Amino acid sequence: MPPRVSLCLIVKDEERNLQACLDSAAGLMHETIVVDTGSTDGTRDLARRLGARVHEFPWVDSFAAARNESLRLAGGDWIFWLDADDRLDEDNRAKLRALFTGLQPEIAGYSMQCRCLPNARTGTAMVVDHIRLFPNHPDIRWQYRVHEQIVPAIERLGGALRPTGIVIQHAGYQDEDQRRRKNERNLRLLQLDQAEHPDDPIVLFHLGWTHLDLGRPTEAIPFLQGSLQRSGPGLSSMRKAYALLVNSHYGLGQKQEAFAICQEARARFPDDAELLYMEGVLRAQLGDAAGAEMCLRHLLGSGPGEQLVALDAGVHGHLAHQHLGDLYFQQGRLEEAETEWRAVLAERPDYTDAWLGLGEVWRRQGRLENLGEMEEAAGRLEANPAKTIDAVLLRSSLHMARREFGEARRLLEEALGRAPQAVPLHVCLSHVLLTEGRDWAAAEQCLRQVLVLDPGNAGARHNLDVLLRLLNR
Repeated sequence: MPPRVSLCLIVKDEERNLQACLDSAAGLMHETIVVDTGSTDGTRDLARRLGARVHEFPWVDSFAAARNESLRLAGGDWIFWLDADDRLDEDNRAKLRALFTGLQPEIAGYSMQCRCLPNARTGTAMVVDHIRLFPNHPDIRWQYRVHEQIVPAIERLGGALRPTGIVIQHAGYQDEDQRRRKNERNLRLLQLDQAEHPDDPIVLFHLGWTHLDLGRPTEAIPFLQGSLQRSGPGLSSMRKAYALLVNSHYGLGQKQEAFAICQEARARFPDDAELLYMEGVLRAQLGDAAGAEMCLRHLLGSGPGEQLVALDAGVHGHLAHQHLGDLYFQQGRLEEAETEWRAVLAERPDYTDAWLGLGEVWRRQGRLENLGEMEEAAGRLEANPAKTIDAVLLRSSLHMARREFGEARRLLEEALGRAPQAVPLHVCLSHVLLTEGRDWAAAEQCLRQVLVLDPGNAGARHNLDVLLRLLNR
């Protein structure tokens, strides 16, 4: 008899998402358990119509408690869990069916990649591996109020953790305001966990991460340091804690401190993708072009591997190619820069920074016939309301390549009237003013404004220093 698998979900006000989730998993499981923590919409009725066993459970400020209630109700031999905004495509349904068929009685957790939809504004897509399948065992229970964990329970029983290659698509929070509200809620729950477990490295890790996500790097640093000090050598969060600590110092403009931490982390985790990427970026900004190139090439030559903590999927692709392109361009290696930026666009056809880089290459080489490609990209961006600033940047770059400096300046100044805090617009305007070379006062003012908004902007700092020397100041 094949093993029985219980699908477990916890939900609240998920009427909009739930049907697509359950439809994508239909026919794979022995039963579906839905634990509702206080919906005010039609979630519970919809779940029942779709064949789920629905149970109400009062919210007690703990995702682990709600998930454990779903485990208590499950009758299968194995537990598979989804969130209401998770989806399985046909290819991964087939892989999941094969995995279920071959399950044997054992203590093991099977990891699957959760791939988030790209952020509508930035295009960033995060990936993370979750343990999604594990035995229905009375001693395997979730812990922590938020960012709940099942791995510790599996490991306490001596269980194995096994990758599967199965991918689950996750819609997640696309709206920035929703993300902030979620982080504020998570911070409150983490503080409750910390009051109960003040030295727990996982709680400290997530407190640091949440503060950083909320734009509070100074507050993030002591939590991340505390997590690292208390982490055992096998704790999966250590790599990410180092990466977040690097990001915190970098966000405060403390590049030397960030680099020192990156070096310490890489001594422990030499092939970690995020740390390799960060070291490459830092080496480039600290003047070590050869070291930066080595890191980024190493990164692009390595496989993605298992990612137990969230990582921007672009680190293994377009982000590394973009930074290599920047590096080569700064060295005057224009053909190599173009190759890297073409690689970016093969992955992300509307990636603005790559188009801007190509525009500079073509301008320097006098290849104005290539600008038609950029015109098409600008048109696509102008049709997307979320990409208004990107479209302005491309249009301005086109004007600059054609030496239409007045039109480029007008376009950028109009856009800055609508979005005065948009650093990329200020940066692009400074490039226009410096290239035209007629209004040094405006160029200086623009570069100083970039540094007010982004004190760590190395390019603006360099350009301002060069300009001041030119002006004998």
